[in-house]
Amino acid sequence: MATGDELTAARRVPVSTFVGRDRDLRVLAERVRATRMLTVHGAGGVGKTELVRRMVVDYPAPVHFADLTQVTDPGLLVTVVAESVGVRDHSARPPLAALLDHFGDHAALVVLDNCEHVAEAAADLATALLAGAPALRVVATSRIGPLHVPGERLYRVEPLAVPAEGATLEAVQATDSVRLLVDRACEATPDFAVTAANLADVVRLVRRLDGLPLATTLAAARLRTLTVGQLVGRLDTAFSVLASHRRDLAPQHRALVVVLDCTYRLCDEAEQLAWERLSVFEAGFDLDAAEDVCADGAAITRDQVLDLVDGLIQKSVLDVCGGDGGVARYRMLETTRQYATERLAERGETKAVRDRHLHHYHDFATTAAGKWFAPGERELHWVNRAVAEFANLRSAMQYGSDTGGETAVTGLGIAAALANVRVWFFRGTIREGYHWLNQLLAVQPPSSPLGPRVEAAVNACWIAVCMGDKARADAALARCQALAPRDPATAFAEGTHRLVINGDAAAIHQLARARQELSAAGRRGAAHMAGLFWGMATAFLGDRTQARAVSAEIHTEAAAHGAAWATSWTRWVQALTELRHGSPTRAVALFRQSLTEQRSWDERWGAVWSVHGIAWSLTAAGDHPRATQVLGVSHTLRATTGVQIIAMIPFGEVHAEVERQCLRALGIDRYRSVFASGAELALAEGQAVALGEASTVDDPWLEITAREREVAELAAQGLSNREIAELLRIGVRTVETHVRRLLPKLGLRRRAQLPRWFADHTRPRTA
Repeated sequence: MATGDELTAARRVPVSTFVGRDRDLRVLAERVRATRMLTVHGAGGVGKTELVRRMVVDYPAPVHFADLTQVTDPGLLVTVVAESVGVRDHSARPPLAALLDHFGDHAALVVLDNCEHVAEAAADLATALLAGAPALRVVATSRIGPLHVPGERLYRVEPLAVPAEGATLEAVQATDSVRLLVDRACEATPDFAVTAANLADVVRLVRRLDGLPLATTLAAARLRTLTVGQLVGRLDTAFSVLASHRRDLAPQHRALVVVLDCTYRLCDEAEQLAWERLSVFEAGFDLDAAEDVCADGAAITRDQVLDLVDGLIQKSVLDVCGGDGGVARYRMLETTRQYATERLAERGETKAVRDRHLHHYHDFATTAAGKWFAPGERELHWVNRAVAEFANLRSAMQYGSDTGGETAVTGLGIAAALANVRVWFFRGTIREGYHWLNQLLAVQPPSSPLGPRVEAAVNACWIAVCMGDKARADAALARCQALAPRDPATAFAEGTHRLVINGDAAAIHQLARARQELSAAGRRGAAHMAGLFWGMATAFLGDRTQARAVSAEIHTEAAAHGAAWATSWTRWVQALTELRHGSPTRAVALFRQSLTEQRSWDERWGAVWSVHGIAWSLTAAGDHPRATQVLGVSHTLRATTGVQIIAMIPFGEVHAEVERQCLRALGIDRYRSVFASGAELALAEGQAVALGEASTVDDPWLEITAREREVAELAAQGLSNREIAELLRIGVRTVETHVRRLLPKLGLRRRAQLPRWFADHTRPRTA
């Protein structure tokens, strides 16, 4: 067995501190106890070797590390492992026999470290050792996994966690990737710390490095010379910046490019080419995208791509990053992607591959737009797919804009299609949508077809209107009228402009005409959007009968199409109609139903509208304290999302009146206090308050159901039980039950007290 000196070498005390990985250490120790063959795999520089060294410090049997980095001839592998174990056999028998004799029936652990370049020989050796030494266990570290050893189990080492964008200083300081950066930076610059001043740059740095420990260690060494901001600015030349002469790093780890060169050599020629071509994806991608971009029908065919992706996963170039919607997605670390991007440029293929990438995402976007509001289609499925692909879609549009010509035409097609999927509204980034539509319109060649330009111009106008930006909306509308004055889409743009920018009742007729003509032309999605704004126009500017009829028509249409997102919006219009022409209590319930759905989808634009609607309806129902707190929530949401509802004339007028009513009801001091209690809430807490799930405000209606409140309102007006029953279409006994239950909840003993109680706790509804 190994000598004491050899055991000390195997379990050496590391020079550098070890940051994070508590869960990895715990799980690894459990896996080693549970299996005889464990392969610890992951990307180069992710920290596999150091993790295993830490894990075996307390292992209850002898541990032997065999560093296979320098093994270039697979035939010498057994000899190198024997030397690492301490076997000095000078006989003529094979080294494997000597190894097996050495271990015999004794318990021990052998670590085959960095075995990816001799993976087949390492697998053969592990198989033989496990078969011939029954008490032996083997751990292999490799960029390739699995090694295909009988009984093998896998453990993938992931990069360290990185902080979310916008995370607090305390959260960033507690993140493992940042802790490692600070620890390594302090070795050269003892006073380095993460502060409010460098917080944003630190987050950008560790996110760009994907939490990769080796890259983080190499970057930290540069903080002796550069500020964090300077270092982030130089990461486009990562492979010259991320190099170090640290003597505690193995030679193959002193520059990131050396690590990646090694992985590149592990790949065959087709895998190398696929790696380079896949580097055009800015974010994750699925197999269909990989096939469209990688396959050229010559060097790589579509049939080969699945096996190439699988091979790159085994070699830790790609990672499976999720399978939402039943479709697996893949990604590569940013440093790995940058390395391959440079190699693709050296090969002279960048333009051809970027062209295939552009056309793939044009096809995807136009397909998604065609599916939006199509009968039987899952509209949210396409919206969510577009959200998942957004970094790639953005990259494709930028390529189209930069390249110009017909490429710009294709890029504009993507932007117009995304607008028709309403993805910018779903994500709450409508200003970005306005930017792309206008930027790509500005670079169109003379040959650009009229249809996509009209679609893009109308959507840019619509977005400008929804931003409440009169100057931009006026200019955008003029462009639509100049391009296609008789196109029904232009009529839609004119109608929304009249409603939102001018508050003009003529919008009702114009939007109804646009809806009818768009529907006749087979443009279902655009027709529905015209209908949605038609419903808003009738709620604000029409009469009660018309408003109810229109809101019912568009809601029925959306439900019949199975369009969940559209249905949440038509329900919003129904709520607005109730607020203006019906029961504010029902309006609260409908707005809350829309918000509940929007929250479950992480829908960021509509949720802001629903919160505002809840505040308006609570005010109309006389619940001024709760309404004021939700007004505070809405104020913060406007600031954080940029959704400027109050700049849109009819909406802004209602909101201003609601604020005045709440101020009169509470008085200035209490109004400010309650408003601030809502404004200071985070997104999730604010939405919970709007939904009635939480509140710090006393609510006299808290224990009253929606139906009981309706009964109370009518009873306070002097209606008899029979009259209430007929109006609400319920039984007289049901009304009696509601009255009997609601009185003690309000602290009342007699029905006759209801009018006075109502007068004390409500205000007239004028919103």
